Amino acid sequence: MKSEYLQYFGGLLLVAGLIVSIPIAVDAESVLTGVYIAMWSSIAGMFFIGFGELLRSILRIEHRIAGPRPRFDPLTGQYVDTPRDKH
Repeated sequence: MKSEYLQYFGGLLLVAGLIVSIPIAVDAESVLTGVYIAMWSSIAGMFFIGFGELLRSILRIEHRIAGPRPRFDPLTGQYVDTPRDKH
């Protein structure tokens, strides 16, 4: 699902930004630049993680209201309805 990819990308962005900011912040002349990189990578990573979770919630609501979407069966060339679970 695309929401999971967004969450993985956000986590990767968060971790990579923090790893990149450490060597930059160690340099005595650019401590502030390292802090800015860590701050912006954290903000961007959390944005993608939150947006992925929002998409997952919307998909759950859609499945609850309309049911799962029909899937394409390549053998018959038609769309097949998936059976709904009775809760």
